Amino acid sequence: TSRGGVVDTKALIKALQEGWIAGAGLDVYEEEPLPPNHPLTKLDNVVLTPHIGASTEEAQERAGVDAVRKVLELIKELK
Repeated sequence: TSRGGVVDTKALIKALQEGWIAGAGLDVYEEEPLPPNHPLTKLDNVVLTPHIGASTEEAQERAGVDAVRKVLELIKELK
């Protein structure tokens, strides 16, 4: 995993347009949110998600269980 700033977006767009790279799947960008008219949104060989790549059912369930556990611990401490 990485952050958007690691990718040279202009170079990636050029490589995708010229066929040097067959395709790309991106979840983070140098600029967030990605503007609707951004060149990446116009490429057929790109899949874009709104920075939710780690938001799986399992991750959401784990976050919920952790939140409940912490609330229960706090209640016990207050008694």
